[in-house]
Amino acid sequence: MTSVPLTLQNFDATFLLSQRAAVLSDPNFTGLSEKIWAPNIRREDLVQRVANALREQVLSGRLPPGTRLTPEAEFARSLGISRPSLREAIRILAREGLIVVKHGVGTFTTSETKPILGSLELMRSMTDMIRASGAEPASGDLSINLIEPPTDVAQELGLAPGAKIGRVSRVRLINERPFAVSKEYIALDGRQRSFEALQAFAGGSLYEFLRQNLALPISHSKLRMSAVAADAAMAQRLKLGKRAPLLLMRELHFGFDGQPALLTINYHNTEVIEFTSVRSGMAV
Repeated sequence: MTSVPLTLQNFDATFLLSQRAAVLSDPNFTGLSEKIWAPNIRREDLVQRVANALREQVLSGRLPPGTRLTPEAEFARSLGISRPSLREAIRILAREGLIVVKHGVGTFTTSETKPILGSLELMRSMTDMIRASGAEPASGDLSINLIEPPTDVAQELGLAPGAKIGRVSRVRLINERPFAVSKEYIALDGRQRSFEALQAFAGGSLYEFLRQNLALPISHSKLRMSAVAADAAMAQRLKLGKRAPLLLMRELHFGFDGQPALLTINYHNTEVIEFTSVRSGMAV
C-alpha cells in the first residue's frame, strides 16, 4: 500500500473500521501541499491558501464528516508550512463551521447535519423522535439494577425511606453515535410493576415498555433543563473532551393516577442533536 503523508483518523470508531483502507490509500490527500504551493494559483497569503485547500477537501467529501486531522506539528510538517499558519487556517474553517477543535481531544471535520428532534412542548419517546428525524436509535452499555435511590431521586418520586427502585442506565445512540448518557428511575410496586418485569427491558422506548409490560402509561411530565460540564467518565462515554458542555434534561413523569412514577436524567451532547421549542407570543 502506498504511504500517505497526511494520516487521518476517523473520530467515530465504527466509521474508521469501514473506511480505513480507503482513507489510507486515497491519493487526493497527497496533493494537499501541491495545491497550497501550486505556482499557477492566485497569489493569496499562505494562510488563506491553506484554508482554501482544506475547505475544498471537506466540501468535496474527501475529508468525510467526523474525520480527525493529524496532530498539528505533523500536519504542518507534511504540508511544508509553519504551525502558526496551519493554526490560523484551521481557525478560519472553524469560524465557517467546517472544522471543530476539541481541546484535549483533537481537530475534526464537522459531523453531519444534526438531527432536530422536534418540539419539547410535546412529551414524546426519544426513540420515536429519532426515527421521525430519519435517523436510527439504539442503546449501548445497558444495565438494569434494583437500588436504594439517591436522596434527591427518592424525594422527587415521593418514596418512603428505604424503598427500592429500578434504575435503567444506558448510552443513547443516534446512527451509532453516542448522544446522551441516560439514567431512568422507575418506581416499583412489587406487583405488576416489579423489578423482575423491568429486567425484560432490552432498549428502545421506555415509555412503550412501561405501558405494555408494567401497566404504567405516562400521563404528563415536568421538565427542567440546565447546562453542565462533562466529567471524565461522562466525556469518555460520549467521546468528548473533559468539561465539554452538555444539556442536562431532568424530567419527572406522572401516571394517570397523578402519582410520580418515572424520573429520567439525560445528559445530551448537543454537537450531535438539537431540540426545538415553539413559544407563544404575548396577547395584545
